[in-house]
Amino acid sequence: MMTLKNTIENKAKIEALKTIKETWWVGNITFDNLDKCLASINMNTSNSGWYQPIPVEINGLSGIFVINEDGSLFFEQRIIKLADKFLIEFLSDAGYTQFEKKYSEVINELTL
Repeated sequence: MMTLKNTIENKAKIEALKTIKETWWVGNITFDNLDKCLASINMNTSNSGWYQPIPVEINGLSGIFVINEDGSLFFEQRIIKLADKFLIEFLSDAGYTQFEKKYSEVINELTL
């Protein structure tokens, strides 16, 4: 089973995601199971159509994220488990702006 690779980029993505406000996640696409959510999210990645997306929960973050085929974190969408369904949320424009700012800061700190 693939796991999230221990890379500077993944570390920076996780640190950046920790600065995202809950209100910066938006979405209303729901499915009745996790596998359907993973397949839907995979269509928005650069993964192959044959790739079986791997879910990951990360300490300090809400929701379930997808591990890409290359072991990197797909940060733009997350899955929230509701009582009887699964909700896919997308990073809003404000969230993406904050993510890019913090990601750049962390990358610069980690690569110096």
